[in-house]
Amino acid sequence: MPGQRGGRTTSGYCAGMRSNPRSVTLLASLCAVALAAGCATVPVPAEVVQADAAAPAQPVPSAAKAAAVRKPVHVRRIDPGQTGWFSSPALVDLDGDGTREIVAPLYSTYVYSASGTKLATGTATSGRVYAPSVVADLDHDGTTEVVVGGSGTVAAYEWRDGALGVKAGWPASVASGGQKPEVRGLAAADLDGDGTIEVVATTTNTSATGSQVFVFSANGSLYQPAGGHSPAWPRYNQLTGSGNDKDFNGYGNHGYGAYGLNVGIGQLDDDPQLEIVVTFDNHQINLFNHDGTSVLASDWYTNRASEYAGQRLGWGQFIRWLSPSVEDAQWHAHTGAWPSPKKVSWLQWTASPPSIGDLDNDGHAEVIGVPNVEKKIPYQTQAHAVMALDGAQNGGVRSGRRHAGFTTLPKTGKPIVRSSGDWYPPDGIPAPTLVDLNGDSRLDIVFPGNDGYIYAISATGKRLWRYGYAPGKKRTFASEVSAADLNGDGRPELVFGVYGRAKKSGRLVVLKPTGGKIASLTVPKQGTDGNGIGIAAAPSIADLDGNGTLEIVTTSIDHGLDIWTVPGSTSGTSAWPTGRGSLLRNGTVGG
Repeated sequence: MPGQRGGRTTSGYCAGMRSNPRSVTLLASLCAVALAAGCATVPVPAEVVQADAAAPAQPVPSAAKAAAVRKPVHVRRIDPGQTGWFSSPALVDLDGDGTREIVAPLYSTYVYSASGTKLATGTATSGRVYAPSVVADLDHDGTTEVVVGGSGTVAAYEWRDGALGVKAGWPASVASGGQKPEVRGLAAADLDGDGTIEVVATTTNTSATGSQVFVFSANGSLYQPAGGHSPAWPRYNQLTGSGNDKDFNGYGNHGYGAYGLNVGIGQLDDDPQLEIVVTFDNHQINLFNHDGTSVLASDWYTNRASEYAGQRLGWGQFIRWLSPSVEDAQWHAHTGAWPSPKKVSWLQWTASPPSIGDLDNDGHAEVIGVPNVEKKIPYQTQAHAVMALDGAQNGGVRSGRRHAGFTTLPKTGKPIVRSSGDWYPPDGIPAPTLVDLNGDSRLDIVFPGNDGYIYAISATGKRLWRYGYAPGKKRTFASEVSAADLNGDGRPELVFGVYGRAKKSGRLVVLKPTGGKIASLTVPKQGTDGNGIGIAAAPSIADLDGNGTLEIVTTSIDHGLDIWTVPGSTSGTSAWPTGRGSLLRNGTVGG
């Protein structure tokens, strides 16, 4: 996506695909598909639709006698004088005193007390902080780290004696291909089960020799598991040989940058180590083993090039089609010429964050994303589609295949077209939230479309409801959706922000799990910013001050942070309480 301007600093990188001739060449040779039958686009109505009239009734649990959820009340505004982006604040008890601090990376990294007092500032990164920070004790030494990505570097701060100090071995460089790219995705997990946490960073990068996926050990060095190919990271590494990217399994893996919060981590095959999911330009979604090697897709996907005929492809080696019939013809039946991207639709993952969860409760996780549906040249987004892909469990027999219920993909309506010079929203949409809405013990998928609606999709691919957050309003968009039980009835409420170009666009919205509106509150004392007004980052929800009542903390584009309290709430379960699901930011249910 084009560079983004605002706040006190200018920082941004080209989205790669729209200016990268390699992307056009690849797509012209690979892309395609006809629109899935029965998925008509939906016009934006003239007034707010709290839930579709056709939405099926949701079962009400026995705990439904709990008190009704009350509207959040604005408590205070914190304005550090810098623009916020998509970095959800972290609410965490850094010092063990029973109250949580607010960690808020904007350009600098700020720490505030629950009462709004500034406690510390970190300046170890340059440029804006696009992705939410990881907060964890990386090496289990009893000290909490705050990991932040900027331009060209990833920094890890230690919280000691009420201050942010740079951890030994950090900052770590993500420079490659002669560029110092911006970190757009940040996630963490113990990849190999050794008791320490690894940090994964994805970056912009339009260089043919550049890398987009970096993994760092707790000490700031590039992660190199024992017995793995060397170097394991970064990827794409342009190296030849077994396990490397340049000539992996025939037509090699390659990419030209990750442009949204483009990374997830989860258990997606049969070994005990975790896998890393990355979406990237040129338009693919890839799955990496912890040692950097690509995970093979099902043998249903095989290479059509004559010199590699019949070889299994890796996840990142092929375009995904919208139409299942086109996908069948191209990768299974091996028939026909490549369809023209001018006439048929294909799926583009460049700015689509992946989430990971077990939709059908079979003990195996799936990968869920909401890629762009593209057609025509230059590329024009027709809609966004919900895709669930099976992992590589059971020997990879269904690795990368469409999950049951997602053969024909649920779609949004046509996105609102950005005006010339608009940097927002990104070409992709925020990450899908995975949460059980109706108490059936199965995960549902909730996400904002760029067509003015929040959508809820069942674990079997059926639309449950949609809520109109901006009907009839041009250039108005929504954040990733957070989920927490606000009244102790065992059902999650949904909380998200709204932002746009018009004055006073900022709103905080709370929905019932059935899609009905609880509150739509205008953010007080909104400022001005060339990038937009309002809340673009997912709200964070926790008991901030230790009084048993939940607070909501939001980061805005135009004026810093806001703290809201939810009267009568209880600090119970939080299914997806912050950006990317947890403070590890790995897009996996439960972190």
